[in-house]
This record gives sequence, C-alpha cells and structure tokens, in this order.
Amino acid sequence: MEAKVVIYFILLALMSWRVEMTPISMNEDLKVSGNSFNDIEDLFFISEKEEESFEKDALNSAVIEKVKARILNRLNLKEPPKSHPPIPALQSFNEKNNSWSNAANSSTNSNVKSEFLKSEIVPNTCFHQNGPHCLRFQIQIPRHILNVNSSSAELWLYKKEGVTEYTITHIIDDPRHISLQKQFFSVVNQTKSAGWTRLDVTTLISKIRANVLDLEVFSNSGDVPLEFGNDENPLLVVISKSIEENSRSKRHAAADCEVESSSCCRKVLFVSFKDIGWDDWIVQPEGYNANACKGSCDNRLDLTDRHHTHVLLRLISKSGHKYPDVNDSVHCSPKAYSPLSIIYTDNKGLKVITNLTDMSVTECACS
Repeated sequence: MEAKVVIYFILLALMSWRVEMTPISMNEDLKVSGNSFNDIEDLFFISEKEEESFEKDALNSAVIEKVKARILNRLNLKEPPKSHPPIPALQSFNEKNNSWSNAANSSTNSNVKSEFLKSEIVPNTCFHQNGPHCLRFQIQIPRHILNVNSSSAELWLYKKEGVTEYTITHIIDDPRHISLQKQFFSVVNQTKSAGWTRLDVTTLISKIRANVLDLEVFSNSGDVPLEFGNDENPLLVVISKSIEENSRSKRHAAADCEVESSSCCRKVLFVSFKDIGWDDWIVQPEGYNANACKGSCDNRLDLTDRHHTHVLLRLISKSGHKYPDVNDSVHCSPKAYSPLSIIYTDNKGLKVITNLTDMSVTECACS
C-alpha cells in the first residue's frame, strides 16, 4: 500500500509540473548572469539548521558574508580594491549666498535607499549669453521621489582641470508664471585637479515643478567647466528612507518575519557598508536591504508559487509527513528580487553600476 502511494505521489507531481511549467527557462525568468538559480537561492536562504546553530548576530554575519561575496563576484573583483583615489566629499549648500564652497557635509544616513538618475545633455540651448561655452542638461525626476519629503539629493559633476569656480543656473518651468524662472548658484573654492564633485542639491529638488531638473553650467573663463560624454555625464543621486514598495505582490508571497515567526517569511536584513568596512571604496549607497528567506513550509499551501509544489505539500500533509526526504526538498526560498545600483572606486577611478541584478529579496515563497 505504501509503495502505491509513493508511485502515485511521484506520477502526480511530474504530471502537474509538465502542465504548469512555463516555456521560459529559470535563468531567463530571473535574468541571472554569471550565477545559477541554485547559487542565488542558497545565498538568500536560511535553513533551519543554520538558524539553530547560530546566535542571531552570528546568523546575520553569516548572511552578510554571503552578500559580500556576491557583490564582489558581480563586480568581477576577487577582493575589495586596495588602492583607489579618495572619495570626493559631499559639499554642503550655503543658503545665505546660494553657493557651494567646498565645505564638507558630514551628515550620514542609515537604512537608506539610493536611486541613480542619469542626465540628458541638451546641446546649444543655453539661455545664458555665453551659449557656446555653456552646458545644459536635464534629469527626469520620477514622481514618487518628489512626493517623499525626506529625500535628499546629490549632484555629481565631472569638473575639468584648472577650474576652481563656475555658475549653475536652475531653470524652473513653473505653470504659475508665464516665463521660465531662473535661479543662479555659485560653485567656488574648488581644487584645480580634474575629477568628480558632489554637491548637496536637496534645496533644488524641492523647487521642481515639472518633474525635470533643468540646469545650465558655465564659467567666466570662456570654456565649458565640465567634462561630459560617455561615463562623465552629470548624475543625480537621490537618497530616501528605505521603505519597501507598496506595490509588492501579496499573492503567494510570505510576509516579513516577526519576532516569533516560524513559518516561511522574509527576514529584513540591512547591510551597512560602513559597518563591514567597505565605505572607503563604495561611495553610494551607504547600505541596502539584502533580506533573506527563512522558516518552515509545513502546511503553508498558501505560499506555494508553483503548482507542482502545491501538490507536493498536499500529498505530504495527507500522508502524515511519512516522507521526510521529500518534505525537506520544499524550502522557503526567494520568489522575486530587485537590483542594486552602486557607485564605487578602484585604481582606475569612480565607476557607476546602475543594475546589479538579483541583489535584494523582495518576496519569499515555498518552492
């Protein structure tokens, strides 16, 4: 009788898998490059044995070590860069005289989310009288950023050699006024060396009316003060509190873990680059939510993300858990991921990577 149950169980599972599986391969579905699905699943999965053998802090450390290894792998690095140019300091904004004067902003943020917004160069359209010697660029600002009052923003500009001061014009298209409004800002006391400059432009973001940051940059030297093109175009980094998207699908997705959670859930885990000693080469973000999946899938038919897993759990439940080997094959595993954008420095200078795929777990399920 028991042999018949096993055969029936196997045939039914295989038939349901054949009917329900999509023609897309697992790697294509997850858009994974350089790592197999199992590698990524193991990275963000905390087994019951791991949870029992580690204290809470040690368990977090074990997951963080896996995350560190994955970041290095995705950046094609064997270890963190040992030699690299100094990271440019964020320059604070002086509201009294509308300027940045190379004074460092010492504020730090924890548990934050960074978004990188690229600029679009708009050639030969400067309103300033030195049109040919002026650079105009625009950055589209998503509406969800404008709706967050706690957001801060950094403008990254690649300054030319020898330029110590220049002017930024903020062009404001305000529907309350017939003509375009212009506000002038000064950037002074800069070093003569070429390289990236980071300006705190939170004040400018608060004045945007048409979902676009429209800026002109010029100097009295008669030449455009900035380098641009390829990897040197202006960049806006928007920093806000790390709050998960409300649009996260709830169907067949496990909830976030609570103190006494035993069933499949998503463990929110923030990785601070400062705490792990990587803030000397990773510029942005200061950290991110890597997260992980943990807990039991026993009797959690509501959390199965595939039909064949649903059938397996039903048969295991009805059999009175007589098949522990099969039961152990069903895990609380990542169902969906989100990418990570990063700015880091190595011996060749600063690099901006806007899409390190599958770096943060957004949903967990039984599979």
